[in-house]
Amino acid sequence: IGGVLYVLLEYGSSHVFSREPEVGPDGASSFGLYIGVLADLLIDGVVIGIGSTLTLTTGLLLALGLAISTAPLAFVTISTAKRQGMARSSRRLLGVLLAAFMTVGAVLGYVVLRNQPLEIRFILAALASGFLITTVVQGIIPEANREGEPGFAGVLYIGGLSLYALMSLVLQ
Repeated sequence: IGGVLYVLLEYGSSHVFSREPEVGPDGASSFGLYIGVLADLLIDGVVIGIGSTLTLTTGLLLALGLAISTAPLAFVTISTAKRQGMARSSRRLLGVLLAAFMTVGAVLGYVVLRNQPLEIRFILAALASGFLITTVVQGIIPEANREGEPGFAGVLYIGGLSLYALMSLVLQ
């Protein structure tokens, strides 16, 4: 379900942004990049919060893994801001916002979900996992984004993984 949700969001955003006029010589303003990165970090933080409600070790492992994967993204975001002439104080504020959004997401995920039934937490963790795995697959498989259109190769990959996991449970 998370993979399908990702593809639907990507498909919708590609149609919305294809209608907007291009800004600047690079083809687009980076404001959308900043908003997208901040939203991604908020979701990552919520995933850490969900993991922390399961076990502290799970939350810490998720935090470590996401911190490692987020460092290059933060560097690229701040470098893009510098290249576009953003003031140093604004770039520092952007860096603080990057950390704050992930922290707020983690606290929000933990506080809201800590007293929820275990099934709800597992469902949300699976939804987030499907969403994030599909994000990675869409970037890795060139056929997934042929001609700039979002495709369903990532969803098929997630479906295959899910079928494999289901069969391994059934055949035990």
